Amino acid sequence: MELKERIIQLYNNGTLDSDGLLKAVSNGWLTVDEAAAVVGVESTEIIKKAKLTEISAACNAEIIAGIDVKFDESSQAVHFNLSIEDQSNINNLFRVVELGGTEYPYQADGGVCRIYTAQEIAQIYLAAQTLITTQTTYHNTLKAYVQSLTDADDIEAVQYGMELPEEYAQEMNAKLAVAQHQMQEIVAKLSAHVSSGTDGKVADEETS
Repeated sequence: MELKERIIQLYNNGTLDSDGLLKAVSNGWLTVDEAAAVVGVESTEIIKKAKLTEISAACNAEIIAGIDVKFDESSQAVHFNLSIEDQSNINNLFRVVELGGTEYPYQADGGVCRIYTAQEIAQIYLAAQTLITTQTTYHNTLKAYVQSLTDADDIEAVQYGMELPEEYAQEMNAKLAVAQHQMQEIVAKLSAHVSSGTDGKVADEETS
């Protein structure tokens, strides 16, 4: 018996509750459509929870997949994963630059450890933060849209990456504009800091 069929059987005989069904969706063992077929369209709240679980997992996967950074036109793009550990490492790497460091060793995904300049470290950090901010802001806006829905079919139709309804898209874009402005401020301050060669710190900026 396939895992999917086993899960459905366990739910139907009462061994597995709705939380277990949501966990199966979160782990990718069931799709939201399959979960909806099991619980019935009348169980809108369960379907909504399953959809929220699905889009959260999709957002996380997009972030973990990481970024490609091209440091100059003549070089190939370098890939960096963005797992929680990798995010922490990149944040620490950027902190070195904030504290006055001009270069530091780091290893890209599948690459070799090499020395990155302060400017390259800044590129990595800014690319990472841009992706994280973009995906989390989109996810949170999509989540709000899902929570506004009351029809099971409408909920099931939602897909991560879909174009948002206009009012939600406007709200998201306004937030992203604020984040982008803060990123530009960081770039300007960092450029001045690196050019001056002083030991002054780059001011911390909140981007999320």
